[in-house]
Amino acid sequence: MKSIKIVAIVMIALSLISCEAIQKATNTTGSAFSLTGQWELTGNTPDAVIAGVGTKVTVAPIVSEGRITTLVAGANCLRQNDIIWKTIAADNTGGFKISTLVNGCNGLAYQPAIITVMSNTEIKVAGEDNGGKDFTQLWKRIK
Repeated sequence: MKSIKIVAIVMIALSLISCEAIQKATNTTGSAFSLTGQWELTGNTPDAVIAGVGTKVTVAPIVSEGRITTLVAGANCLRQNDIIWKTIAADNTGGFKISTLVNGCNGLAYQPAIITVMSNTEIKVAGEDNGGKDFTQLWKRIK
C-alpha cells in the first residue's frame, strides 16, 4: 500500500512539472509564430545602442529567454552568454512582450520591450534604453 502511495505522488508531481514545462514552452510561441531558434541583429537605431549589428541570440522555449551566443560589441557592456531577452511572453496581437537587457556595466539592467513579427524570418524589437531613449532593432532568423 505504501508503494502505491509513493507511485501516485511521483506521478502527480511529474504531471505538474510537465504542465509547467508545456506552459513555459508556449511563451516563445505566439498564435502562428515561434521565436525559438537563432536570430542575428541586422539593424539598430540609434546605431550600436545596445549591441552591434551581427550579434546573435538563441531563444530557448522551455526557459523563455534569449541568450547572446555571438556578441559584436555595443555601447552597454554586454557579454557573450548574457540573457538579453528574458520573461518572453506572447501577447494577444501575435507579438511578444519581453524584458530586454539594456545595460550590463554595473549589474544587469532590463527594460520592457515589444517584439513585433515583421515576417516569418524578421522581427522588430522596440523599447527604451537605460537612459529612457527609444531604440529599434531589426533581427533576422538564421536557424
